[in-house]
Amino acid sequence: MTVLDLGIVIVNYNVRDLLRDCLASVCDSRGDLTFELCVVDNDSHDGSADMVADEFPQARLIRAENRGYAVSNNLGLREFGFGQEGAESASGRPHFALLLNPDTILPPSA
Repeated sequence: MTVLDLGIVIVNYNVRDLLRDCLASVCDSRGDLTFELCVVDNDSHDGSADMVADEFPQARLIRAENRGYAVSNNLGLREFGFGQEGAESASGRPHFALLLNPDTILPPSA
């Protein structure tokens, strides 16, 4: 089993177009790190979650009740195994986590 370098968590609420640009920049990055994406959508009403499912199927998508930014980040971190006890869960967990806001655009070399 290959362990990922980075688990990226993006919490979204009604910013579909910004999120699309953010995800595209992450997916287009040419850095050396291995990563997976997890988008936690806080019950958006602008089609954000459907856009992620349709355009970025490689991203994990959690459709969540809007319980706030911190709770949603924790949902995403748990999706990658952070905050779970035991060596078994730690073995598949990425080395690092990145909490990324959906209005972020990464440079191509990131």
